[in-house]
Amino acid sequence: MLSKLAIRNVKRSLKDYLIYIITVVMAFSLIFAFNFVSFSSDITQLSEMMENLKYAIIFVSCIIVFVIAWLINYTMKFMFEKRSKEFGTYMLLGIEKKDINKMFLSENIVLGLISFVISFFVGTVLGNIISAVVMNLFEMPYKIKLSITLTPVLLSTLYFILIYLFTLFRSSRRMKKMKIHDLLYLEKKNEEKIWKRKKYRNILFIIFVILGILGLYLCDYAFIISNDPSMVSYLGISILLLIISIYGITFTLGDFILAFINKRRKMKYSKDNLFVAKNFEAKSRTIGFTLGTLSLLITLTLVCMNMSFIMKDAFENNIEQQAPYDILVEGMYSDVEESWTGKQDNRKKAWEYIDYIHENYEIEEELHYQILTLQNHQVAKHIKDIGNNGLYDYDTYLKASDYNKLLEMLGEKPIHLKENEYFVTGDKTVQKYLKEIEKEKDDITINGKKLSLKSTTIENFRLGWSTGNSFLIVIPDNIAKNMQVVTELYAFDTKEETTESDNTKLEKLGYYEFKDGDSYFVYFPVTVRGYYESSNKTAMTIFSFSLLYVSIIFITVVGTILSIQTLSDSNKNKYQYKLLKKLGVEEKNIKKTIRKQITCNFLFPALYPIIIAIATSFSINRLFYAITSANMNYLTSILITIGIFAIIYGIYYIATYITFKNNIEE
Repeated sequence: MLSKLAIRNVKRSLKDYLIYIITVVMAFSLIFAFNFVSFSSDITQLSEMMENLKYAIIFVSCIIVFVIAWLINYTMKFMFEKRSKEFGTYMLLGIEKKDINKMFLSENIVLGLISFVISFFVGTVLGNIISAVVMNLFEMPYKIKLSITLTPVLLSTLYFILIYLFTLFRSSRRMKKMKIHDLLYLEKKNEEKIWKRKKYRNILFIIFVILGILGLYLCDYAFIISNDPSMVSYLGISILLLIISIYGITFTLGDFILAFINKRRKMKYSKDNLFVAKNFEAKSRTIGFTLGTLSLLITLTLVCMNMSFIMKDAFENNIEQQAPYDILVEGMYSDVEESWTGKQDNRKKAWEYIDYIHENYEIEEELHYQILTLQNHQVAKHIKDIGNNGLYDYDTYLKASDYNKLLEMLGEKPIHLKENEYFVTGDKTVQKYLKEIEKEKDDITINGKKLSLKSTTIENFRLGWSTGNSFLIVIPDNIAKNMQVVTELYAFDTKEETTESDNTKLEKLGYYEFKDGDSYFVYFPVTVRGYYESSNKTAMTIFSFSLLYVSIIFITVVGTILSIQTLSDSNKNKYQYKLLKKLGVEEKNIKKTIRKQITCNFLFPALYPIIIAIATSFSINRLFYAITSANMNYLTSILITIGIFAIIYGIYYIATYITFKNNIEE
């Protein structure tokens, strides 16, 4: 009899918990999809470092398992509370508690298994899509695979078993503690108020706001001193203060808003404000801890997603900055670094690389050029802390013809300098100083010739040109005479794209060896674009995809719980909305009130996280500013992040509104 009852309840629950089932399917589909990608032979063979992807995904999946376990445990608890009166009735009819528990657990196992099986098929499709994106990133062809690999299946099954063992254990303990009276009145039981006196709640709300501001300030300060060992301590304190602030504001904001409305009679009794405010207050009081947790998850979602976009840009920009050409060889020749020994041997070694490249590659374009200096500070004097921004604390120069040829090899437009003009190009670390230089338009003197500033730019600068220096001064060729050589370089564009193996072949020729004072250095002076592309794209795939993985899971968790909580209100609010109809409220106004109620439920846990995400994006930008592209704007990144979040969040909102409205109209 109980088995038939369980099957009947499963069928009945499918409608009530369709959003829950969809979310479990999405969660396990993503878990399976990312494991599918990380263990795919096509992906792991893309580069030597791609093996690390599987370990990164397994690590992230372990975090995800805890979140999904919390989601399923919360949903099962919610389902249990909703049907508590039904279970209490069963006990009154003489059915033993252990049998009722078996029936309830059986229902949830069946629902879980249905979702889990579906997730394999959905996960296979998602896995192929993600694999195609990764392969396209590496500019490699990809064939769709409909077969399911054993390792991802076993890992996903293990996660499923661990999650459901935990949730079923928690559910069994919950049931054992219940008595008939508890079951009959459990649905009406709310969370206890933490702060019962209003004046304390309002004071605490202000304190939590101050803690949040302090947390954001410490976060920003931690990134300002990112090179200092104390940075980790400041960041840890910042995170702790923000977590306390998120939960504290969630617990106290509902009463704070209601007190604000109550003091303004016009606002209070205008239209449906009082009705919506009372429902909002009840929600914030009864599930305060849950809403706090959802706010924390939304904060993590926005920060992780924003980080994924920033890191994607940083890795792509690093390729263009460090390896602008297929092969770049540094000659290790210097007139200014007297402490270096073995320079002639290293110069000879450089020619070994160059001879090897000429013999083994079909060269389309090449350029041998020099970075020059007078060891003066005509431009460098404007750039503060230049020793931290680049390798040299003096001006470095490049001939205009060499600069234009380097631009031509990159497909960029050349610049045109008059005989009495100079041009400054630099990276983002000196951008504000270049603006000051352009504003002041100081003249400089080279070999007795006075030059006026034409303009400055950061858009076309490549760190590889000057082996890491932060700026270059471009001067007319006829001025660049009798200047000291800082270093010389050889840029090659080959007919075929270079790869990781090309880097390995060149490494076999040996390294530069030199002493700087008492220190001994070994240095590989060749930059192979194929190697940089492979390593940076691998790192980008690991970090960006892992962060996106976490973000999407968190959004689905938040959307599911908010939907379930809001739809539970539809059953409780039926009488209230029926009463509004009897009082003559029009249908369109009732729908408007429903939208307001759902908007409050969805907007409340998201507002503060959005503020935190915007504030922290400014701080994160401090850390990644120097390595992101000139076109990267942290405000654009966070707005895109919020936009994607709003779209996914909005899908849950719309689905919840439609279901809520239908429940009220039934």
